[in-house]
Amino acid sequence: MKKVGCVLAYCNNYGTMLQSYATLKKIESLGYTCEMIRYTKNLTFIQKLQMFLRFLRVGEFSSHGRRLRTFFNQKRYPRYHRKKKVKDNAFLRFSDKKLKPYFKEYRGYEALKLGSKNYSLVLVGSDQIWSLMSLYGGFFNLRFVDDAIPKVSYASSFGVTSIPSFQQKATKAYLDRFDRIGVREQSGKEIVDSLSVNKAEVVADPSMLLTAGEWEDEISDIKIENHKPYIFCYFLGKNKNYREAVEELKKITGNEIVAICHNDEYVKIDEGFGDYVPYDVGPLEFLKYIHEAEYVCTDSFHCSVFSILFHRKFMSFFRYQIGSKGSRNTRIENLLSRFQLTDRIYGGSIKAILQDVDYETVDKIVRDYRECSLAFLKEELKLAK
Repeated sequence: MKKVGCVLAYCNNYGTMLQSYATLKKIESLGYTCEMIRYTKNLTFIQKLQMFLRFLRVGEFSSHGRRLRTFFNQKRYPRYHRKKKVKDNAFLRFSDKKLKPYFKEYRGYEALKLGSKNYSLVLVGSDQIWSLMSLYGGFFNLRFVDDAIPKVSYASSFGVTSIPSFQQKATKAYLDRFDRIGVREQSGKEIVDSLSVNKAEVVADPSMLLTAGEWEDEISDIKIENHKPYIFCYFLGKNKNYREAVEELKKITGNEIVAICHNDEYVKIDEGFGDYVPYDVGPLEFLKYIHEAEYVCTDSFHCSVFSILFHRKFMSFFRYQIGSKGSRNTRIENLLSRFQLTDRIYGGSIKAILQDVDYETVDKIVRDYRECSLAFLKEELKLAK
């Protein structure tokens, strides 16, 4: 059986873990052996300094800033620290059971390069793995993969709408090495098509390669606190107005709010928000809360995806200010536009969530998109030697 090396995003984020799991599960179901390539860097002091200078140049400090704030906030707010550990352990349980069996560890870049020869094909997966800073790591852009090994991407995302001029030559160089390129957003296709000799195809996020029924099988034995009917709220951003809109929906419907709080980092306005705030919530519990909700309010791409798959009445909010530098709102815009659900983008009135969704029409679009995306993935996998 041919072996596929999968380079996938991995962190304590619900959407990230679920789409990585979906990628592995789908490739395996198509008759291939999978390994999830895990790379531990061995950087010298000089290399670390170079990385820091590159962060300065591309302006990608948000993730590192969050890590620093999280570190200090755990010291400042002991209760948050305790709750975060509970949530981290829930992610670890999921990872140990669903992802770790696929792990193949490589320590150091030379070991990683040599290890690439163990695969019939290397696939880099979805999520924002082609961020501006990822250019320099040589991992998510598959620069470590031997020239003789086929290289493909599936639903990869740049997370931005354009590449700065000083990165375009190097970006073109790694894109040109790919045999096939599948991206998640139209904006990603435009970047590839403008820079590379290759042309990209827009494909579905891996989470949509599994049907609602397949995801329901995954959560059939999952138990959550029974809070029905309820509004499920999952906000990554810090917008106070969005939380006030959810409170207004509570007044209109009489439904209580179940909120997953302090997600990317400690968020002060999350204190006191929600009638029930569970922390022992791993990726499958997260899905169960969406599945059982009466309404879903979120600024998350993947929470929006699962709301669609599970036929929820939902509202998607923009996490970033429109037009702001580094905005990644295009993910949600592209998603909802494709499925004729732009009326589910929050426009100032939460009452819009009360309207029924024409899921008969949406389901047909989802099925067609899934079939086309699966056909593309199958063609990519046929390149395996």
